[in-house]
Amino acid sequence: MTDSAENKPFRILVVDDEPDMGPLITGIFRLPVKRGQLEFVHAENGAKALEVLDEQGDIDLILTDINMPVMDGLTFLNHLKDKGTVAKSVVISAYNDLKNIRTAMNRGAFDFITKPIDPADIKATVEKGIGEMNVVYESLRVKQQLEQATREKEKLMIEQNERLEIQVKERTATINEQKSMLEIKNKEIVDSIHYAKRLQEAILPPRDLFHAMINDGFILYQSKDIVSGDFYWFGNVEGKKVIVAADCTGHGVAGALMSMMGISLLNQIVNGDSVTQPSLILDQLDKALSVSMKMAENNAHIGMDVAILVFDESMKEVQYAGANRPLWMVRNGEFHITQPDKSPIGGLNARNQSNFTNHTLDLASSDALYIFTDGFADQFGGSQGKKMMRKRFREHISGSLHLAMDEQGKALHRHFEEWKGDHEQVDDILVMGIRIDK
Repeated sequence: MTDSAENKPFRILVVDDEPDMGPLITGIFRLPVKRGQLEFVHAENGAKALEVLDEQGDIDLILTDINMPVMDGLTFLNHLKDKGTVAKSVVISAYNDLKNIRTAMNRGAFDFITKPIDPADIKATVEKGIGEMNVVYESLRVKQQLEQATREKEKLMIEQNERLEIQVKERTATINEQKSMLEIKNKEIVDSIHYAKRLQEAILPPRDLFHAMINDGFILYQSKDIVSGDFYWFGNVEGKKVIVAADCTGHGVAGALMSMMGISLLNQIVNGDSVTQPSLILDQLDKALSVSMKMAENNAHIGMDVAILVFDESMKEVQYAGANRPLWMVRNGEFHITQPDKSPIGGLNARNQSNFTNHTLDLASSDALYIFTDGFADQFGGSQGKKMMRKRFREHISGSLHLAMDEQGKALHRHFEEWKGDHEQVDDILVMGIRIDK
């Protein structure tokens, strides 16, 4: 039984008019209750349950019957939607009551359990609910950190403006003194962003781990500003090698904050929950990010594009799933492109029901695989100041296929800088290349 957030008991509200239902469920979970991991609260109908929620706001999971006097479970679920309750709901009903079960799911129920209660079924359902709620709580925690960072930044800007207004009104400082003060403050801000860069580099997985997992590969990673909205992630879980390339909304500080949220969620989903199928990783990332962003204002354009590769231990097969980011595979000099789902992770366009596509590809010796963000191909440059586009990007790759992957990454970086020339870099860039051993 998974512990809940902050090591406090995970509180479950049981709503059922049968007097023996509460003791029955409590008895099934007697060991977690005895250890202080679970705590059950009981109510005999939906109306009483709403009173409990008003009086005790820290309910984590709800188990509710459908057929009850005073207020039935379906009406209770409608009230939960109106209240904006975060806790997941599971309905309890007769095995053949499929119509009511379907209605309950449409009204926001997370799962269902049939009567008579099967101990193994209810244990698995509660464990699943606890896992989902832990993801929700982690998302809320990251959101709070993001809001705190935003408030501190706004406070710093207000304080700076107030000091400058006082200086102008008093007219006691010379132009040189004002210039000196601005330089000092600017240095403080730049130093703070450099500190944020060190934090971002610290949370990114070490590249040594990538090269320990992949014998012949490279990571080309270059931010537009001091900090980056692109990020990579990789891990080795249960014999599966998971590689991720992601592009968050925006760049600079805003993009960096989103990237840290993405890394935190991937650590939970892959390392914490051992999810290693790319499409399921995207599904859970989409749900977790959407939950966080629904609780933030002005969230319409907040999200990320992601490509995920998962190799089996033998490196003979790869699974891929993508949210707006494709997979390029080069075999015998020919490009084979696996298209992503045309949907981002999170944001206003987040799926109502996540179901990303999982692709499985057989691998052959010397195959080269590439996942990347859009910054490389979107760069303006060349003699006419045009956008590079994917066609030129593929040509750059084709021209360096004879090189070892480490050298190929360096060659792509040279091509990028030559193409960019004196133009400003327009976006963060991230390209990851992997060659299958001969």
